[in-house]
Amino acid sequence: MHYLGLAGNVRRYSAFVDDYLIALIPVHKFITIAALATGAAQLIFLFNLIWSRFRGQSRPIIPGGHFAEWSTTSPPPFDNFGGRHMVVYQGPNEYGVEGTANDYVMQTSPEKIVTG
Repeated sequence: MHYLGLAGNVRRYSAFVDDYLIALIPVHKFITIAALATGAAQLIFLFNLIWSRFRGQSRPIIPGGHFAEWSTTSPPPFDNFGGRHMVVYQGPNEYGVEGTANDYVMQTSPEKIVTG
């Protein structure tokens, strides 16, 4: 459609009588087919939505939320972090630190950061 506008196509012509508009008819046909295909794809979404609502598998209701993090215990068990507790020495966004081995400092690194 952007190409049609750049080619000088007028929006509200009911018939292509000008010579320069006749060459754009294949582009119009392609856009029509693409719009119909896009609309047909929405029918798949609607079918899935209705099917899931009435015939889909129900999930157990988890109090407090409907996301994956609510499927574990709170607080998480000790072994959730590979058998050791995380010790955090830095903030989460320590990037571009001068005088360090890397361009960043990990939260678990006991390396001292000198701020100036």
